[in-house]
Amino acid sequence: MDHLLEKATRRHTKDHNNRLVLRTIYEYGEISRAELARITQLTRTTVSEVVGDLIERELVQEVGHGSISIGRTPMLLSVIDNARQMLAISVTNDEIAGALVNLRGSLVRRVTHALPDRAGDTVLATIYAVADELTAAATKPLLGIGINTPGLIDTSSGTVLRTINFGWEDLPLRALLHTRYGIPIYIANDSQTLALARYRFAETQDSPNLVVVKVGRGIGAGIVLGGHLFAGDGYGAGEIGHMVVAEHGALCKCGNYGCLETVASSAVILARARDLAAAAPQSVLHKVDQPTMSILAAAAQNGDQAANAAIAEAGYFLGIAVANIVGVLNVRHIVITGRVAPLGSLLADVVQSTLARRVLPVLARDTRIEVVALDPDAPLIGAIAPLLTYELGLARLHTNS
Repeated sequence: MDHLLEKATRRHTKDHNNRLVLRTIYEYGEISRAELARITQLTRTTVSEVVGDLIERELVQEVGHGSISIGRTPMLLSVIDNARQMLAISVTNDEIAGALVNLRGSLVRRVTHALPDRAGDTVLATIYAVADELTAAATKPLLGIGINTPGLIDTSSGTVLRTINFGWEDLPLRALLHTRYGIPIYIANDSQTLALARYRFAETQDSPNLVVVKVGRGIGAGIVLGGHLFAGDGYGAGEIGHMVVAEHGALCKCGNYGCLETVASSAVILARARDLAAAAPQSVLHKVDQPTMSILAAAAQNGDQAANAAIAEAGYFLGIAVANIVGVLNVRHIVITGRVAPLGSLLADVVQSTLARRVLPVLARDTRIEVVALDPDAPLIGAIAPLLTYELGLARLHTNS
């Protein structure tokens, strides 16, 4: 038994060292063996052994000599960005997008298949079609498949607990995909992958904690704590769309009254703007049959009272939800995105002011609210973040290169 434990410990140590060295090379871009030993606090012999293994696995390469003022110039090492490819799939109500992605999050190939209907079997068959097309097009070994889909996801087992739009309930999506493709599979919902994309690939991220709130037809939040996705005990963390923020409000599809989605979803914001404009003939929106968020933002910037009132109402209720998040988690960076992105600072300012009135002043002061548009490919990029983290150990380091 002691012999087995010793072997297990050695194997664990080797895996840890391999991941630590690979992660450090990945984050620093180009680095020497001596610098690796200094940063990781591993011996130079261990670093050389690990680097040799990574070069043999064609994950790392020597890229030339660095420069120093005295002595031998060091040989620099770099991760081979295209050493592996990952298959990313993003499921929406209308289409399924897929891409082959390299280790730096660059899309190598992209495909999109429209959904002819939202029947569960149709959606699953379309996922297979996208995955089949991309696996056939892969030019490097596949590290695995990352997928996001609407709904409540058991991220540990890869089971879709419930997706109302597709009629999925307890669908073992990871098991189905693994049986078909035989490679690692990671599944999360759409809000979670947006948070992972922002956290993992943003140029500046000075904290291991982040919340991304996606506002569209529904409202959800992706929560990253300590550099890892936080899903909650029942995998429902971030389901803020069904947080009650308006007492005696409208009936929500979940059965409760006054949920955040009933007062701050994109459709509700635009409908409220139309109602307010109907009572204000001088409003620009009074002459627009189907206002968009961009039209609403332009009208508000030009002083349209109906537009500003609609944004203020939505921002107030979103601010209540954000205050609850900040009060519980003390996360200092909240990103709001989705269909409301064109509202930018108009919405962010209201959320910030509501937050200031509902949490300890020091918490509000230290919390930054952004309303921004994320890259259209962010769901795909976020889908592969767990593969980088759990298959190669490439979690973000909070260091200066």
